[in-house]
Amino acid sequence: MTTERSPSPALRWIGALLAGGGLGGAAAYALTQVLGPASSGFAGAWQATPVATATIAAAPFVAALLTALLGGGSARAPQVVPSTETATAAPPAAPPPDRGEAALRLLALLQQEGRLVDFLEEDLGPYADAQIGSAVRAIHSGCRAVLKERLDLAPILPGAEGATVTVERGFDPAAVRVTGNVRGEPPYQGVLRHPGWRSAAFRMPDSTGDRDPTILAPAEVEVL
Repeated sequence: MTTERSPSPALRWIGALLAGGGLGGAAAYALTQVLGPASSGFAGAWQATPVATATIAAAPFVAALLTALLGGGSARAPQVVPSTETATAAPPAAPPPDRGEAALRLLALLQQEGRLVDFLEEDLGPYADAQIGSAVRAIHSGCRAVLKERLDLAPILPGAEGATVTVERGFDPAAVRVTGNVRGEPPYQGVLRHPGWRSAAFRMPDSTGDRDPTILAPAEVEVL
């Protein structure tokens, strides 16, 4: 960091005297030109109009001296110039969490606790309804436990399915889907077919970085 210094008082006074002398001479010369040949230079101008001549010649000196006095009376604040040697770069912002990786980790938890991927990938055609029903109970229990632990869910519209509800003006089409005989502008009154779900909180275990997030369930090999 470096600072810029102001000139010393002696240099300021010398500059004021030089500026006043130059401006005074210019003013005197201009006065002789205004008065014309009858003035015969500065001496003639002094004889013709001594007060005016003195005022015009002295005014630049007075202005320069006042400028020097006023400038010397106030301290000039040092100007701080940033140095490239001491400047430090701001630390980079932390990258946002990978939402795709978080979704894969949640799916891995659903597979781990409820074998959801196995169930969805299974062809249920050959099985009887009774067999499917007994298998779904265990899957439902495990997946429900994962959702309760990792998500706080809340209905978008309160009320039980089949209840009469009113969709007010200005509703969010992404949150409320209106179907059926829709005419005109809201409000709409209809039957609640599904209350919807909103995630109020989402808790995922931190990624350790040493595991491939695309692996939802490891292969299992039993050595005989």
